Amino acid sequence: MKPVYSIFIEGGDSFGYREANGFPYYQHLNLPLTMRTFVRAFVRTFAIFVKKARRLAILMPAAALLAACDKNRNTDADEIPDPTEGLTKVRDFQIGRYTVSAYNETGELRLGYTKLYFAVADASGKFIDSAALSAFPEMDMGMMKHSTPRSEITKVPDKALYETYYAFLMYSGQGNGKWYYDLKLTVGSVTDSISDVEIDVKNVFRPDGKTERRVIQSVSADTSADASGKRYVVTLVEPVAPKVGSNDVSAYIHERKDANTYIPVERFALKLDPRMPSMENHSSPNNADLTWSADEQRYKGTVNFSMTGYWKLNLILQNEHGATLYGNPVSGEVEASSLYFEVEF
Repeated sequence: MKPVYSIFIEGGDSFGYREANGFPYYQHLNLPLTMRTFVRAFVRTFAIFVKKARRLAILMPAAALLAACDKNRNTDADEIPDPTEGLTKVRDFQIGRYTVSAYNETGELRLGYTKLYFAVADASGKFIDSAALSAFPEMDMGMMKHSTPRSEITKVPDKALYETYYAFLMYSGQGNGKWYYDLKLTVGSVTDSISDVEIDVKNVFRPDGKTERRVIQSVSADTSADASGKRYVVTLVEPVAPKVGSNDVSAYIHERKDANTYIPVERFALKLDPRMPSMENHSSPNNADLTWSADEQRYKGTVNFSMTGYWKLNLILQNEHGATLYGNPVSGEVEASSLYFEVEF
């Protein structure tokens, strides 16, 4: 009787052949002896295939893990969304390997109140949300230099963005002066800075594009209530987009300590009297004086524009006791206060 050979599974994943007479109970595929060579070649080939498949089965999870890690790295690089959406770039500053980009709503630095945001990105373009920034603007007029009222640069909550404001006392070229900017950046334990970078501060005009509009004023206390000569800077913030009817009006007051130091003043007041010079200098009802808002850290009030056109927001600066420091009432032949801002729409 010819020996019978079978293909069998050993250990569940190894393939081989053995004489059926000497093999324990398995399901056999009975083959003639003449098929022995064929079966041997087939089994060996199949065994090689299984070994490679096993290696592949081991390598595939590892490859998947590496791909997942690579994906996580990409996600980490992109996990901080662009914080500048809706803003317009003013300019870039290169500080070491970081790019500090300045943004705001207009894309310009302007006379008076200017809000400014900074975004910090590394060489790969990844935004940095744990930086620290400080800055110093300075107007060089040749014979003298001075800075301007400003706030510290602080982190915007939940964004890789940093904010500040400036109350520029002059525009670039006024009095042949130029504005320069120092900026310091700290990321982790590394600090770097740039100095004397010229910046362009635009003038502010009425709608005709030619006539300057008053949006900031420097005054000195010179009344009987306070003849100290202390100097203050009053800066208009709102309204940004005036309309007929009730509008929020807001302002900052800073005390000038020296040419480079301006301290925010709290708990003063600005008495408000809006007038329309082209319409017999009439006023409007339902206005509210500007008083200190602890929540917004500036002075807030309400101005009611009864019609479109050119308006003067006449103001009287008062201290915390209600004593007048600067400005005067509008009455009779006195058509305006010595302290006023201009709004036209």
